[in-house]
Amino acid sequence: LFLAALAALLTLCAAVLDEPAAYAEALTLGALLFLARLLTTHGFAYAPAVVLTATATIQAAALAAVFTSRIPGCGFLATPVETLVTTWGAGSAPTLACGAAALVLLIHAARKLTRASAHAPPEPSR
Repeated sequence: LFLAALAALLTLCAAVLDEPAAYAEALTLGALLFLARLLTTHGFAYAPAVVLTATATIQAAALAAVFTSRIPGCGFLATPVETLVTTWGAGSAPTLACGAAALVLLIHAARKLTRASAHAPPEPSR
């Protein structure tokens, strides 16, 4: 339901602003942030922190590779990013990173949140 509402809002905003909607980028980022928030709310904060940090690091590394490739003799560093962008478009790197991270968190959430004790309040300390 969250992703359906996000897609509807993207469609509405794209129509109002008369701009193309970036569905893939926004929906993968929305799914990633939703799953991270869901796990954190239920007391499983370690995995979302690690996955979000890894995703941000991957995206920063992609940008750094492109900028570093401008140094003479280092042109080969941008080959993976340039190939990805040439093949699938400019938003493919963040979409791929966020989509893979969201899939990892979805698997983790399915394992952790389906337990009977996942939604039980913690016992009060005496």
